[in-house]
Amino acid sequence: MGALDDLVEDLAAVMGGPCILEDPGFRLLGFSDQRDVDVVRQRSILERGSTQDVRDWFYSHGIGDAESPLRTPADDPRGIVSRVCIPVRHLGRLLGFFWLLDADGTIHESKWPEAAPFAEAAGALLSLAERRQAHRDALYRDVVEGGPRSARPAADELAGASGLRLDEPVVVALIDRPDLVTQLSSRPSRSGMLWARESGGLCAAIVRYGGQPLRSMPLPEVLSALGLSRRMPELDQATFVGIGPVVPSLDDLDKARSGALVALRVARHSGSHVTVWDELGPLALLGIARDTDLARTLIPPAVAGFLSTGPEPLVETARIYLEEAASVARTATRLHLHRHTVYHRLKAIEHATSVDLDAGAGRLTLHLALELAPYVLPAADRTS
Repeated sequence: MGALDDLVEDLAAVMGGPCILEDPGFRLLGFSDQRDVDVVRQRSILERGSTQDVRDWFYSHGIGDAESPLRTPADDPRGIVSRVCIPVRHLGRLLGFFWLLDADGTIHESKWPEAAPFAEAAGALLSLAERRQAHRDALYRDVVEGGPRSARPAADELAGASGLRLDEPVVVALIDRPDLVTQLSSRPSRSGMLWARESGGLCAAIVRYGGQPLRSMPLPEVLSALGLSRRMPELDQATFVGIGPVVPSLDDLDKARSGALVALRVARHSGSHVTVWDELGPLALLGIARDTDLARTLIPPAVAGFLSTGPEPLVETARIYLEEAASVARTATRLHLHRHTVYHRLKAIEHATSVDLDAGAGRLTLHLALELAPYVLPAADRTS
């Protein structure tokens, strides 16, 4: 957000000290040229946030209720130097803080009133950004959940807000990342991309499709492509991304979002962090029918019983045998078993499931069941 960055730089120049702007949760919104920063400032800039202990410590000094600038003391064990806190409010609502490092106390209280116009301007900008984001969120919901009467006008507005054309292909990425939903309104806009807040703390990125085949990529590459390139190990470990199918236009955004929801579900379950709709294979069925219907239709009772109570070595043998295209030799190699042992296990699997593994339809039935069971069978009815 360029205007906020300008305010941070200008306030630093006026007050004579390094300055940053954070939201009430201490998520970084902007920072000036930094010199002689303390440990807390370094963490805020590099990781775009602070620890809960640090946040609690600052709030214990009254910053949450402050209406005007105040000084917070140093705390050597926490690596905190003294600083001036300038609350940013709009119509009485706390929207953030300017922080000015002042270890030597050179920013005298007589200068503090000069910060008031900057705080007012930042509050107005943050409030406006929040209202704009809320409007985009509403338009997005109209397109993906509304009827034809409301969806098309909303798609027109979304196109205008993102620099997209109505008739160009787009893709939706759903991101489950701690705290991202609270930062969207202050994120800088990018042509060909629009962010919206989903329910359940998810964020949706609507992105112009560039023509390259979609594939699962390492999480840092995906985050960088979405403008979230700062690498934060703690957040990355808790981040999951589902990328939906390419659709021909914003009018088909509901289909892109539906596929992204399924991909995100698979990413969370598998722990792979990034999952693409085009690579789901049979798991794409999760997006076209209810779990109970899929279980009843595609997992026969005998197979469900095998997955529930069958010995884990047999279940794993079935999985690998089907992954290896019914090759006993490759199955034996992967399991480090003799071929005769594999044949013996396959006979036991056929007996337990009533599935003929010599028939293509039988192998397909068991393979679909193995793939879908973790998602559609109750936990008590499966071993995987």
